[in-house]
Amino acid sequence: MLTVDQYAASVVEKYQVSKSAGSPSHHAADAVIPMLQQWCGQHLLGIALSGAYAKGTAITLSSSVDIVLSLHLSSETEVRSEFWKLFEYLADQNLQPHTRTVSLQVESNGLRVDLVPAWSTGGGDQILYHKEPGSPFRTNVAQHVHLITNAGRSQEICALKIWRERHALDFPSFYMELSTLLALEGERFGQLAENVFTVLRYFAGPLAQAVIRDPANPDNVISDDLTHAQKKNIAQAAHKALEDDDWERIIW
Repeated sequence: MLTVDQYAASVVEKYQVSKSAGSPSHHAADAVIPMLQQWCGQHLLGIALSGAYAKGTAITLSSSVDIVLSLHLSSETEVRSEFWKLFEYLADQNLQPHTRTVSLQVESNGLRVDLVPAWSTGGGDQILYHKEPGSPFRTNVAQHVHLITNAGRSQEICALKIWRERHALDFPSFYMELSTLLALEGERFGQLAENVFTVLRYFAGPLAQAVIRDPANPDNVISDDLTHAQKKNIAQAAHKALEDDDWERIIW
């Protein structure tokens, strides 16, 4: 019989996205990159796979890969209009785009791909467009990837993302990742099940009042991305998981 750690690890392994060059995620990205290059034209500074995929925390139950389009910034006032121009372009390509918090999501080779237009400031930071409140903000996507990749908590984060998807919770990935790191400060590595429960206890209590900021720009309050009602739903789901104490009803 599997231990709880072995069971949790087996579920994570089942859904964790491969980062190999020949992976389905890479193929999905490769299929849309040429048309993105065409839209960007001379404003394109670079294209990179990013987000949860680059951090090693992507799961197949949610978006498979993020593509960051690094663009030349001529004026911050143009960011909003350019974001929506990309939306219109993707629609014209019959990709049926959907807007997310800072990205446009399309389907490619049967997988969901998030396209993140990022306007370079020249100093390593980028300007992204936030759908709500509909304004640009400064951040550093590479710094986010470095932080999460080197934290050593990818298994816990993947397990919690599986829990999120299985219970249909609205919980942005970066917000969840930062919350997980905060909840696990000082906790031992290599105890997957206990650490997931530690994070669930955090979600059930302190999360609702915690102010979680973008490590690349403290002016960005990541915890504002969810309403009180949405945080309450997360807390209730976490309470239920802790009360059940049945791993087959937490992640599967």
